[in-house]
Amino acid sequence: MSGCATSSNSPRLAEVAARLGFDVVWTEMEHASSDLAGAESICLAIEAGGAIPAVRTAGTRREQVMHALEIGARIVIIPMVNDAATARELVQYGKFPPLGQRGYNTRSRGVGYGLVSPPDFIREANVRTALLPQIETLQAVANLDAILEVKGLGGIFIGPGDLSAALGCPGDFQNPELIRIACECIGKTRSAGLHASLLVAPGPLLRAALEAGADLCFFANDIGAAIAVWREQLKTWKKG
Repeated sequence: MSGCATSSNSPRLAEVAARLGFDVVWTEMEHASSDLAGAESICLAIEAGGAIPAVRTAGTRREQVMHALEIGARIVIIPMVNDAATARELVQYGKFPPLGQRGYNTRSRGVGYGLVSPPDFIREANVRTALLPQIETLQAVANLDAILEVKGLGGIFIGPGDLSAALGCPGDFQNPELIRIACECIGKTRSAGLHASLLVAPGPLLRAALEAGADLCFFANDIGAAIAVWREQLKTWKKG
């Protein structure tokens, strides 16, 4: 699946990305692009455009995971998950019984406002939502096998930015060791029958990830696209 990340906190741009044909569009809470109300508006816009809404949370706490689900995220990406114990906590926070202990509620977007019976919305919520712990440290890489054994996860999300920093090559997404580790993580995850995703611009890492079996790749960003276009427009204007 193709993914577009939005960093502008703009529901309109998120909807445009969805209408253009991206399968998944995400909004960013880890790096303070969106607050909770803004993220909910963006989830609405993404679904209006026909795509799947994804939210990256600010952290691993119960309320951060649960709130992302309550506003309507179907894919929740959780940063800095370094071990299986933390991954199990995410399932407890984000999945209803029997998988976890997600807080019972009937009036949020994430459970359809209670318009269907509790057994039905609980079952549907568990099936249609995916929790993706972010693998972005060497500790997480070392613990990946144990993380993948946690029942209730939808897969993993590789964070190449922080992982490249941990390897001593910050921002070098052509680094052979970074590519090797990312592809190894993707291969293990897909062999376990789970989704493997990442965010990276087109280039060697994206190509290698696709070849390794990554099935959700975020390769576009609204602010990044605007910068590229505006730079070219300014060059043209200044030449004229």
